[in-house]
Amino acid sequence: MIDALNLAACTGATAANAARFAPHLADGMTRFGIASPRAISVFLGQVGIESEGKAGPLASVEEDLYYTTADRLRAVYPSLFVKGGYRAEQYLRNPSALSQLRYQGFHGRGLIQLTWRDAYVAAGKALGYDYVERPQLVCEPFHAALTACWFFAEYKACLPAAEAGDVYTVTGRINGAARLKLAERRMLTDRAYRVLARSL
Repeated sequence: MIDALNLAACTGATAANAARFAPHLADGMTRFGIASPRAISVFLGQVGIESEGKAGPLASVEEDLYYTTADRLRAVYPSLFVKGGYRAEQYLRNPSALSQLRYQGFHGRGLIQLTWRDAYVAAGKALGYDYVERPQLVCEPFHAALTACWFFAEYKACLPAAEAGDVYTVTGRINGAARLKLAERRMLTDRAYRVLARSL
């Protein structure tokens, strides 16, 4: 079972952030069969990158939609602000409005950035919580960890690829075809596996 010390060592998270999430991740991994050192290391490699904030891994449980320049908004969301005709200036320093425009309020939350209404609906049905009416629940440590474990193991069916150490396939399922920060996910997975091989 993962504990705060191992979680910090695996991900590079601060001790405080590791302690905040370790018990919930341990319970969720047990519940959803993320059990072998290889599967856990691939899972934590994804979680560490998806939850990365200014204080490192496990520091952010909500997509940052706070933009200060129109040029950056146009670069990140060209379908809205270049092709779509929306004025980027109206969404500067306004995460709530941008979330409604882009995601209908269901932007990335949790340790693996649960995104889009369909995912919130599916998570709620699977886990027994009303994430559609209360999407902010996914930002709480218990729900951030639980939804991440469910998303990885069941919603995206990553366990077979994770057991094989296939970070490329898992990253595609978690992050999409762009596979952002694939190299970093691989490095973090390798780091976690070295820690877990010694401790589990």
